[in-house]
Amino acid sequence: MRNFSTYIFSILFFSALSSCSEVNEEIESSHDFVIPFDLAKPLVLEDFVSAQSYVLLSTETEALYSQADKLIAAHGKFYLFDHLGNSGVLVFDGAGNFLQKIGEFGEGPTQLRGITDFQVSENGEIQVLDKQLGSIITYSAEGVWKEKMEIPFNIGDFLQWKNKWFFALDRFSQNEEQFSDHKLAVLEANMETDSLYFHYATDSENANIYYHAGLLSTADHQLIYHRPPDDTIRVFDRKGTLSNTVVIDFAENTLPLAAVNDFLKMQEYKQQEVDFRYLQTPALMVSNKLLGLISSSKNQIWTYIIDLNSRSLYTQKINLSQLHVKDVIIPSATMGDTAIVSMIDPMTFSQDAFPGKYPAHVAAHLENEGTVLLINQLKNQNK
Repeated sequence: MRNFSTYIFSILFFSALSSCSEVNEEIESSHDFVIPFDLAKPLVLEDFVSAQSYVLLSTETEALYSQADKLIAAHGKFYLFDHLGNSGVLVFDGAGNFLQKIGEFGEGPTQLRGITDFQVSENGEIQVLDKQLGSIITYSAEGVWKEKMEIPFNIGDFLQWKNKWFFALDRFSQNEEQFSDHKLAVLEANMETDSLYFHYATDSENANIYYHAGLLSTADHQLIYHRPPDDTIRVFDRKGTLSNTVVIDFAENTLPLAAVNDFLKMQEYKQQEVDFRYLQTPALMVSNKLLGLISSSKNQIWTYIIDLNSRSLYTQKINLSQLHVKDVIIPSATMGDTAIVSMIDPMTFSQDAFPGKYPAHVAAHLENEGTVLLINQLKNQNK
C-alpha cells in the first residue's frame, strides 16, 4: 500500500477443505446493498469537515524514510513504515516529534528481513508481517521484541481482532488442506479455521502481481476488508461476523473481472483509453462512513464517502491541474471516529496548484523535504 497522497500522481503518470470440522463459508453473490455511481451526491468538504490542522513530522535523521507505505493513527501516536528501506516502523507523537524506530534488520533470531505490513493492536502492541520470514513479529508498546509467530501459508495482510486472526490470503502458496483458493480466512487463536470467505477466480494466476491480497483495518468496533481494484467492500462486526457487503455499481463502466484479477489487463485498458472505473485505494472507515479513492482506466480520480447509515454515496472529481490537497479528502488514516488524516509529502506539495495557500510554516517544512499530516476534523453527525 502506498502513500495515498503521492499515489494520486503515480497512478496517473505511470500507473474448501479445512482442519476444522465446521467451517462457515460466505456466499460470494450476496450483497447487502448496491450504490449506483451515477446517483452519487456531491462531496462538499464543508459538509463533512469542521476544522483542519497540521502535524509536521520530524525530519531528524532517524525519522527519515523514502516512501510511506502505510500510516496508522492510534493511541495518540502516528506509525508508518517504508518497504523500500530498512527504517522499521517509525513512531511519532501527536505533535509529530519522533519517538522511536521499531524493528531491527539482520540475520539474528530477533531481527527482521523485511516488512510487508504492520498493525497496531488495541493494547498498543506493534505487530509486523515479515513475509521473508513467514512470520508475524510482535513488539511491546515500548518497542521491545516479544515473540515471533510462524504463519504456514502465504498472506498479504493480517489483523488480530478480539480473539481471532483475519488473514488476507495470496492466490498461491496456500495450505491446500486448510484453504481452497480463498481470499480471506478467519482463524481461531490455535490457527484452526473458523470461517472462509470469497474465492479467487480459477483463471487468476496473476492475481497477486502488483495487486495486494487484500487490506484489513478496524474502526468503530468494525473490521473492513477490501482488495483494490475490486468494487466491493466487506465490513465485519465486533464478533467477527460479516455484517455489510457494499458495492459501488459503475454500470457499463465496471472494470471487467479479468482486470480485477490481472494487472496486465488493466494496462491494456489504459493503453486503449477505455473508461473502466474501480476502487483504487483500500477503503477506510470513520464514524460509520467508508472513504477512499475511485480511479478509471482513463486516468480520472474521485474521492468518495459512503454513509452506511443513509446508504448514500458522495463523490468529488479531482482536477489535478487545480489540485489543492487541503480542498479534498484524501484518506491516508483515521483518528478514532473524529478525524481523517491526509499525508502531504514533498512530491505531492510540488504538484499542488496553490502552494501559497498553506500556512507559511507548513509550506517551509514541505519545501525542506518534510512530511505534513493534514488533520480533517469531522463534524458531529448522527451515526
